[in-house]
Amino acid sequence: MNGMSDATTFAETDASPAGRRNGKHGENEGGTDLNARVATLEKASGEIREKLVHVATRLEGLEKNVASKADCADLKTTIAEGFTSQAKWFISTALALAVIAFTAARFMR
Repeated sequence: MNGMSDATTFAETDASPAGRRNGKHGENEGGTDLNARVATLEKASGEIREKLVHVATRLEGLEKNVASKADCADLKTTIAEGFTSQAKWFISTALALAVIAFTAARFMR
């Protein structure tokens, strides 16, 4: 039995007319199954705690590897600076090659 099917069974029992007979929850067909239901819920709560600890542990591990807003801002600045630097080098190199080409053309006449 997994916790999900137990929860569904309990919800169906509470919602059924037999589960609400005489205005008392947990009493159906002349007997009470409240102790069995509580025992099942206690067993499921232990499993849920274990899974929650596992999820919390994984979340802590993920937080170490996730970039913060400051990290993203630094990356954005670094990329912008790199783009500016490349643009300056490209324009400077293009101008230098143009000057060399025109100078060579002048001497070839």
